[in-house]
Amino acid sequence: MPPGKAVLCFCKYPEPGKTKSRLASSLGEELAAMISKVLLEHTVQVICASRFKRALYCYPDIQHDFFKYCCSRYHISLYNQEGHDLGTRMYNSIHFHLSDNRYVVLVGSDCPELEPAYIDKAFCLLEEGNDIVLGPTRDGGYALIGAKNINRSIFDNIAWGTCEVLHQTQRNIRSLHWKSACLPQVCDIDTLSDYRYFLEHERYKHLFSSISNFTLAK
Repeated sequence: MPPGKAVLCFCKYPEPGKTKSRLASSLGEELAAMISKVLLEHTVQVICASRFKRALYCYPDIQHDFFKYCCSRYHISLYNQEGHDLGTRMYNSIHFHLSDNRYVVLVGSDCPELEPAYIDKAFCLLEEGNDIVLGPTRDGGYALIGAKNINRSIFDNIAWGTCEVLHQTQRNIRSLHWKSACLPQVCDIDTLSDYRYFLEHERYKHLFSSISNFTLAK
């Protein structure tokens, strides 16, 4: 395990009615939560297959059974997300791990296309001198942020959950006069059309084989 590199996964407990609201509006709260759980475990498997230090940042806290299951099965450390909003929580986690790592990569838990090679490329771009690396998503956000340095202002005035997230984050990075780079665009799962895409994709449809009695009729 190379020293100085850490991969953090930000996740929310997959409780019906409290996760994937846009997906739930089409498929129902129970199925949306099941999909969220599948995506989270897949992401944990991906980062635990890496050669880097790794941690699972849990919301609202680490006490839920599924988080404890991930810790036990995959030997991944659990941390609470600390802060009053998403940007603050992301900053706090990256800042904490940069204290004893040269580079930190933080990923979300709902993007099947976040594969080990994608994470490796983020670290390569940081090693090439970039302060920040972003993994853009098709909906205008990002599924990955890598950091050699971090500043609170990167997460200021971000309209989280909108198509402006990537643009606003890049604006904040430019204001610091920092060097940044973007990875190839990926697709995460927030909507019914996103789910259809992966369900019909030969490379990823197996992820959802454990989910029975679902329908795409709506």
